[in-house]
Amino acid sequence: MAESTLYDVLEVSSSASNETITAAYERMAEKFDTANENNANKPHARVQLDAVKLAFLTLGDAEKRAQYDRKLMMRSFTPIRPVETLEPFWTVPKMIIVGVIVMGVSGFYFKHQKERARIEADKVIAVAKAREAETKARAEAESERMALQRERDRERTERMDATQQRRERDADVRQYQRDNRINDVTNRAYTAVDRDQARRDDTARRSEEMRIRREEAQAAAASRQQLARDRAELCRIERDRYGRSLSC
Repeated sequence: MAESTLYDVLEVSSSASNETITAAYERMAEKFDTANENNANKPHARVQLDAVKLAFLTLGDAEKRAQYDRKLMMRSFTPIRPVETLEPFWTVPKMIIVGVIVMGVSGFYFKHQKERARIEADKVIAVAKAREAETKARAEAESERMALQRERDRERTERMDATQQRRERDADVRQYQRDNRINDVTNRAYTAVDRDQARRDDTARRSEEMRIRREEAQAAAASRQQLARDRAELCRIERDRYGRSLSC
């Protein structure tokens, strides 16, 4: 039976890409996770999880993977020694003793490597989770800042609209008062008996009209100038905030 490789542990082929190896590691790690209740009655789940982490630490690094692939290639081309007809140096007792020693050393080394692989894998996972949490926190903070800025811009626009509506109402009131004054002057002019008084009233009415028109023209010009300044300020704020003007 062929010896299992790290590719077999992750259940991928030796030509698998880095993305495939990463996806296989996440899938196998979730499968053998000791925190999963399905693995509560599986005593070997921890060992299998450590083997998966060790395989990922080797195959997930390009340089380590290349070294491992060279070892696999050398192993596949190792020549098989012919069986000697003479009595071999390695007798069964010697092989048993050496096997026990090798198993002891291998067990200690494998345990050390598993612990080291577990620590390194946990460290990599912790760093990835910390970065993900930091990125998420920054995105949430930026989203809240943009929402607050949009709310402030909306309130500023509403105040400008309210100011404009108030000015328009004031202009309507002035127009109504002007019409009333004109009507009063006209009525007095036509009800007066004295022509001279009527002419004087007409002159006064015209003067009043001219004065009212000048006041209205001045008020309208001031209103347009203020509206233009407010709109220019809003456009400048939008360009500073969003890189382009939305209202202009």
